Amino acid sequence: MIAQPKPMWFDPQLRAKSVELRSAITGLTDTLREHERANGLRRRRRKEEDREKFGLAVEALACNLILLKATGTDARLAVPRSHGFIWQGSPSANPVFGQHFLTAIELMASLDFIAKEQRGYRISTKLKVPSLIGPTTRLAEHLPLAPPDWRSIYQTHDPVLVILKEGKDADGRAAAIPYAESPQSKKFANQVRRINKFLREADIEVTGQDTGLSLGKDGHIIARYRRSLRRIFNNGTWQHGGRLAGGFWMSMERAQRKRIRIDGERVADVDYRQLFPRLAYVRANKTQPEGDIYNVGWHGTGRDGWKKLMNAMLFSEGPLRNWPEDTRQHFPSGTKLRAAIEMLAAKHAPIAHLFGTGLGFQLMRIESDMLIEVVSYLAGVGVTALPLHDAVLVAESKANVAAEGMRDVFERWTRSPCAIVSIKFPS
Repeated sequence: MIAQPKPMWFDPQLRAKSVELRSAITGLTDTLREHERANGLRRRRRKEEDREKFGLAVEALACNLILLKATGTDARLAVPRSHGFIWQGSPSANPVFGQHFLTAIELMASLDFIAKEQRGYRISTKLKVPSLIGPTTRLAEHLPLAPPDWRSIYQTHDPVLVILKEGKDADGRAAAIPYAESPQSKKFANQVRRINKFLREADIEVTGQDTGLSLGKDGHIIARYRRSLRRIFNNGTWQHGGRLAGGFWMSMERAQRKRIRIDGERVADVDYRQLFPRLAYVRANKTQPEGDIYNVGWHGTGRDGWKKLMNAMLFSEGPLRNWPEDTRQHFPSGTKLRAAIEMLAAKHAPIAHLFGTGLGFQLMRIESDMLIEVVSYLAGVGVTALPLHDAVLVAESKANVAAEGMRDVFERWTRSPCAIVSIKFPS
């Protein structure tokens, strides 16, 4: 069986930038309304507010389909259709979604402007299959698809800057849950808003996009306009997670980030090394070990396996029953999980009592707070920094400035000068 390409996830923030594209989308919207009227699909005229929302839904769908076409792949667009997502009932819910969004999809399908490739369904409480659509040749009569005019599209600012999510489902996705605004959530939002304002005005480019766009590993388009960030907390609590998300560089494979240019320069990757286990030592109020924490056995071999296993044990709630994904192959043939865990616990006895306690998400919260401070500090001294969990991408000439700032932030947060910060330049 031929594997199907991963879908592109629908982005409700996409809008038309050029006069020509806005005019084409207006014409498409009018065609859909006329088809609806002529076929008696709607009995009452929409209120002005509903007309605007319908037009917004069509615009977002059109822009997503143009970008999908610009990837030059056979990928399809994954669109939300579930009642729990479309009718979120929150004042901050995106105005693109609602019955008008579902109506726009149905009208476009009835006119053969899109093909409904797959209707989403739920396999279990935690596993679901998305609804997929794709553009048809008829849509090219109304939108610039040949070639796709992706440069006439931009991403408007997401009004929701802070998201609280429940636990992840089986495919790694988690639904947002409503929360009451508080001084804490407003503080988080203001921090992200300031970072976004700086990034909007920064000189950031991606090379190699003359012939089209590419789809990132997370199913989102890699394009320089995607630089608006939001902060995501996990497991229904403000104490878990808090990582920044949404930037195009986060969608890129590590090897592809060498295509990024900041202020016309290639980028350097400046990162905290062994951050989670070092934060665990701080939490346990124990002296930091010398050397590489992940150098557990076999004279430095299998480091990637020890790293994955150790972090899995920090996130696990209770004993590990199975090898973490993509971990077993890093160990010698015949190695038993129990033996590896015992070896790791012996090597790091001062923090062994923290394994299996689910501490990882709390450490992630500390990591995210530190990165917010790092990026904010660098913006204050005029350095553009693109956050990547425990690292930042900066112009090559600013790498040492970023590294020094990261060391200072680590020391303030932990009262320990033991931060290991590395600088990697693209090959």
